[in-house]
Amino acid sequence: MTRTIYQETQVATASWTFVQWAVLVICTVNIVWSAAGFAAEPSFAVGHHAPTQKVLAMDFNGWHAISGIAMFAPGLFLCRRTSWSVLYLFGASLAAVVPGIWALFSPRVLWVLHMPDHVTDAVIHFAIAAVMIAVALVQIRRDGGWAATMADLRAQPR
Repeated sequence: MTRTIYQETQVATASWTFVQWAVLVICTVNIVWSAAGFAAEPSFAVGHHAPTQKVLAMDFNGWHAISGIAMFAPGLFLCRRTSWSVLYLFGASLAAVVPGIWALFSPRVLWVLHMPDHVTDAVIHFAIAAVMIAVALVQIRRDGGWAATMADLRAQPR
């Protein structure tokens, strides 16, 4: 008897860890948020007069929306393994903190992207990064350490 794709998916996701589900949720929410930001202000203008639109307190334009999608879309694939999920969370949190630090001190992130409410944007970037780091650390603790969390790197993909 052969299994259907639905049955195989059901078996594979039944054994997912906390971090895998968390990455799936974090990435899905942020992709939807970025898509809403793009729908609200699809402009790719640069400079001081570039238009932005607030979506759930974050200033969005086309550049910010596309960067959010580019940052969180890989997580939808990387959530397939615990180790990939934890490594993704650390990398994505760094990718959120760097522009957050820049936005904290300047409304012109990367010298061209104008974010009028840059301090709020920075705080949101830091909050998202903190959640991602916390989720990764919880999983490492649940697994009993870094080596146990990274053990599936040597295993064949399911």
